[in-house]
Amino acid sequence: MNSAPDPQSPLRHAAELPSLDAERMDMLRELCLDAGQDMLRDMLGSWEREAARHLANAQKAMVDADTEGLKHAAHALKGSCGNMGIVRLAELGRQLETQVAAPAEATVLLTEMQQEFDLAREQLAKITV
Repeated sequence: MNSAPDPQSPLRHAAELPSLDAERMDMLRELCLDAGQDMLRDMLGSWEREAARHLANAQKAMVDADTEGLKHAAHALKGSCGNMGIVRLAELGRQLETQVAAPAEATVLLTEMQQEFDLAREQLAKITV
């Protein structure tokens, strides 16, 4: 079984991106130098809670066939991730915004987004240690 995305898949572009933007992570660390490591942990914890809420809202909207709710959740997640330098998940959110009327594609994207959220959380935890 090949785990690489199909070249025709909308996930192909996202898979080519890093989970985290290294420059943005360095910038966040530098911003938090004076305030201490707790500030960075608080910022990332806030992002994690917000992103989890947006993902849950997207899942619920998908179950309810609520395309507007799905688009709103995808947009909110895209913005939250983009601001924090969590680029692959932001790109998946952007793609989901455009696929809300295509349930099969949206389902694939939501699954990929949950996996990417888990990966981003793991990587962010290493930054704040």
